[in-house]
Amino acid sequence: MILSNKPAAWSASLLLSAFSLPATTLADTAVGELVVVTASRTDQAPGNGLARVSVIARDAIERSQAPDLLELLRLEAGVDIARAGGPGGQTSVFLRGTNSNHVLVLIDGVRVSAAGTGGFAWETLDPAIIARIEIVRGPRAARWGSDALGGVIQIFTRRETGTLVRGAYGRYRDRALSAATGTPSVGLSASARRVGGFSAQNERGFAFDPDDDGFVNQSAALNGQHQLAGGLIDWSARVATGEVEFDQGESEHLNYSGRVGYRHSGAGPWLWSADLASARDRLETETAFGTSEFVTRRIQSSAQAERTLSPNQVWLIGVDAWRESGVSRNEWRDGRYNIGLWTGIDGQSGVFDYEASLRIDEDELFGSAVTGSLAGGWRLADNARVFASLGRGFRAPTFNQLFSPGFSGLFAGNPDLDPETAWSAELGGDWQPAPGHRLYVSLFRTDIEDLIDFAGIDFQAVNVRKARIEGSELGWDFRNADWIASANFSWQRPRDRDSGAELLRRPRQKASLGLDRLLPGNGWIGGEVVFTGSRRDIGQEKLPDYTLVNLRAGYPLVGGLRLEARLENLTDHDYEPLVGFNAHRRSLFVALSWEG
Repeated sequence: MILSNKPAAWSASLLLSAFSLPATTLADTAVGELVVVTASRTDQAPGNGLARVSVIARDAIERSQAPDLLELLRLEAGVDIARAGGPGGQTSVFLRGTNSNHVLVLIDGVRVSAAGTGGFAWETLDPAIIARIEIVRGPRAARWGSDALGGVIQIFTRRETGTLVRGAYGRYRDRALSAATGTPSVGLSASARRVGGFSAQNERGFAFDPDDDGFVNQSAALNGQHQLAGGLIDWSARVATGEVEFDQGESEHLNYSGRVGYRHSGAGPWLWSADLASARDRLETETAFGTSEFVTRRIQSSAQAERTLSPNQVWLIGVDAWRESGVSRNEWRDGRYNIGLWTGIDGQSGVFDYEASLRIDEDELFGSAVTGSLAGGWRLADNARVFASLGRGFRAPTFNQLFSPGFSGLFAGNPDLDPETAWSAELGGDWQPAPGHRLYVSLFRTDIEDLIDFAGIDFQAVNVRKARIEGSELGWDFRNADWIASANFSWQRPRDRDSGAELLRRPRQKASLGLDRLLPGNGWIGGEVVFTGSRRDIGQEKLPDYTLVNLRAGYPLVGGLRLEARLENLTDHDYEPLVGFNAHRRSLFVALSWEG
């Protein structure tokens, strides 16, 4: 239950998050890396957690040779991608049919979304600096607080033990160079990419200009860890800067984040940790209508402790706090703080697993929110589990929704907005029919209330809309010594309950298949097929479905060299990702990498 500043009775709600074995790339992770932290905020083997989690590991990223995150995330069950044009175009990520700002995005534990829109600039994050990605589906407000209506996506930056260099070239004058080096205690990775591009829009676009729209991006990440006073201190820093051209305009971006944390592992019944972090995001855009600038600054801190109550039960308590400020040039400047207290119990009793959490958040602008969690599952056998879930989440209004002056009095913000809230229910199960095989299924439904829409007087922002998202996910993973395969199918019905219209840019059906044959000497040959169903865009215009076929291969040479190639859109399919926007046609990328 969400409480505004007006007097009301506090009540605790239950959030039950589904448990599962990881949905996709667990097989890509080495035995020593079988740990996820995003779902429960503590170390867990993926199969023991009580959330539907998938992990995209570093070796899967290398095999895919994906030039950007779009090509990686579009293969995941329940994840939909919408990009305006080519590389560098504004990219939106929808998780289980929720809005693009209903996903909590973390980089090394740091909140990185823009305070103005609530979204993250996915196009600026280069896969070359990423170690792994954890995707947690379903609301996780009881442990993470605001924004996680659809789930949490956490990116961990890369730390290599050795040196790697890679250079690539492809169609549309796409040039990329990356390098990574490090030791077990410190690592550095860096990348640069420059794309000549193609026209972002076609004749149906509102600002069509037939010139090529390019993209430039430079990224770097530095992280490390050291033993200190009976514990471990770890730290990370990341920066991305560049510019993107679009029809009749250009944007420059700069975003960075940094974090330092300490985890105590000495004697005593409690294990505790603390973190301090900072993030900044700046986007300046120039169009025929003028120049705009949006800046976000955020400082956050957290502390948590865990205690083993019995061999199969752990108690966790924690506190989070962040202060964020935002500026929209010549429009608004404001800030707010949020403090959250939470506690949880994770445990197992015989063939039953369970999780319970309770969290209280205090937001400077809208008041208080109380969320909770209760999760349970039944192990039918050593290789099979079933679960049921019911959950609650919330998202605080963005600064644009609160403070924007609008355009000549139209589309203005509203400082009296309440947060968006959601209930989510899920049924599912997991089965390992044979060694190396994993099957999973989930059925879910999410009801969102107080959705913020610009639909008041003069289109002012108001809490008026309700949405319902019903869906299912079915998947299969396989790995042995020579083959790696994964397949999934997602069905969903995201709709506005007030008007009955479908929510925009989210297809009802999506499916993907990935297959790789491993070769001696760290080589491979494989491919992927992605089907995206029809979906509605601006004005409820229906976009047709499309299927993409991509091939990839890596062949080891001598002296640590490897020749790599990726062929995107093998069938040269011509489609619109959004109304009036172009997508890349058949494209070949060739790369040479060296590891020493």
